[in-house]
Amino acid sequence: MNEWAPLVSPALHGKVCLVTGASQGLGATIARTLAVAGAAVAVHYNRSERAATALCAELAANGANALPVQADLLDAATIEPLATIVSEQLGPIDILVNNVGPYVDTPFLDLSVEDFDLVMNGNVRATFLLSQYVGRRMRARGAGRIINIAATDYRHRSHSVYGLAKGGVIHLTEALALELAPQTPVFALAPDLIADNEDMAPDFVARAVAATPMRRLVTRAEIAAMVALLCTPVFDMMTGQTLVMDGGRSLPRMADGDRQ
Repeated sequence: MNEWAPLVSPALHGKVCLVTGASQGLGATIARTLAVAGAAVAVHYNRSERAATALCAELAANGANALPVQADLLDAATIEPLATIVSEQLGPIDILVNNVGPYVDTPFLDLSVEDFDLVMNGNVRATFLLSQYVGRRMRARGAGRIINIAATDYRHRSHSVYGLAKGGVIHLTEALALELAPQTPVFALAPDLIADNEDMAPDFVARAVAATPMRRLVTRAEIAAMVALLCTPVFDMMTGQTLVMDGGRSLPRMADGDRQ
């Protein structure tokens, strides 16, 4: 259980959340945290049916209302049916978390059109289409939250199309915040390297930690807790903001050799 989830529990009871890419990894942690905080959660997946079903069973065993929902978000035609299924079975969507974000960092000069489309469509177009469809209904009801998962890669010019896509997610977040105000605040979270990502080499992690002022990496639980907190009334007067969760790693600094 996310240790911070109970802090926001009263605010999320009765809320319906859709978390994309929620069968595993960060998405699963976000789904668990929102469920512990009292929300009904739609666990979206594409191919990982077994993992999504197991997660929903786990949440249900702990008293939560959880629904596995399948859709290939690279296919624009799946957006409306996905949102419709969630609304029909759980209720109107109060919180949308756009977590799906395929990653490729092949240099631009070697990047294939297929990989370009994969990353841009998975990160930007899917976020746009789902936010557009759900956002219209949130505005009509006069309430809602949209939270987009970006990444600090948007600040790096060496992360190819992935950085480009996450920059697009942040631009979209800001534009949607203006269009959906005042009923629906929209936020982006931009984590850096995630501590509990098992795919990172130990020496790479060590270098990243050494370059981080807080001397550690952000955890999935911390990111998920921030998602939940953004859904509470405490953040009603904020919208369009990107919250960077990187322990200060991306702060501008002079190189040691440039100091007097």
